[in-house]
Amino acid sequence: MPKAFELYPQITMLMRPYSFFIPRLSDGGAQKVIVNLANELIRLIDSPVHIVVLEAQGAFISEVRPEIKIIELGRSRALSSIISLAHYLKSEEPQFLCSSLNYANICASIAWRLACRPCKLVLREDSICRSFESFTAFHVRQLFLRILMRQCYGQADRIVAISKAVADSLLRQNICRSSQIATIGNPIVINSRALTEPLPVSAVASWGPDYICAMGRLENIKGFDILIKAFGRLKCKGVNLVLLGEGSQRAYLEGLVEDLQLKSRVFLPGFIAYSRLVVRDSRLFVLSSRFEGFGNVLVEALSTGVPIVSTDCPGGPREILNDGRLGHLVPPENVDALATAIDSALISPLASKEVRINRALEFDSKIIAQKYLDEAFS
Repeated sequence: MPKAFELYPQITMLMRPYSFFIPRLSDGGAQKVIVNLANELIRLIDSPVHIVVLEAQGAFISEVRPEIKIIELGRSRALSSIISLAHYLKSEEPQFLCSSLNYANICASIAWRLACRPCKLVLREDSICRSFESFTAFHVRQLFLRILMRQCYGQADRIVAISKAVADSLLRQNICRSSQIATIGNPIVINSRALTEPLPVSAVASWGPDYICAMGRLENIKGFDILIKAFGRLKCKGVNLVLLGEGSQRAYLEGLVEDLQLKSRVFLPGFIAYSRLVVRDSRLFVLSSRFEGFGNVLVEALSTGVPIVSTDCPGGPREILNDGRLGHLVPPENVDALATAIDSALISPLASKEVRINRALEFDSKIIAQKYLDEAFS
């Protein structure tokens, strides 16, 4: 047989894209992960890379490398995009479809089946599947979602769990089989050169050079109310607290700061472009979350070498911090334990700066993208 005919199937395969499906590229951990992953994957493979979204808008659109094609389905909700996504799968026949966020994963699975399974299906799960002790309207919706996940996840070729805790919860809830799961942490862009820049003078003037730092959405799940209360009980009174982020709890948290008479020591500047520099120059980084699927901010903080205190909440923190060897772990929702750990870490932090940075490098986007190729897209 002529060599041209022998090579034709391989050439055809290379032309088929690796495709990612996520509803939007707005602010959010899952959205940032997909952008980081796609940006690294395009460097590692010869095939095209597509990101399929409902609408081509969001804060992370500008961060997508120009070689990556963004496919807009022109729908406002994931549920209404199923037919459009099925058409895309039939016409493009990607090698893989990798979806993120559980509701989007369900829609992607249905579209994949409608398109007669034209590719391998990889579903990325970033949330812990918890048991419910009560049955509010929210819990009923979550229970229905869980039933759909059991129906859809079992059909996938691979399930990527972003932490061991997420993987264990999927198995505990009988959502998929252990043979389907690949546990792969989130890809974090670690730019060591960017961390050599000086912190803007305006920031230092705002909250001073001696401060502890936390970062994330101002939402109940992040536990910033617990952190503010713990900060008020610190024995060390010479530091300020900087909370980087924005969200629906801003007014509540500002009111709490005022009630505790901490207005001169607690600062909520919102999201700022140089957030990692703020973390780098802090005395301590604190994660006070009630739940975390993974904990991207912990890896980002470790990459700066700063000492860490974290709640031992369900999710990735214990795993990221090597069972507490790289940072103090405390029970979630415990104000006194958090205050004690912060006081202790300010005096005697765990691990060295070099060890903390080396741990962060294990989640570098280049390494994680290769893990996806080896363990999820194999």
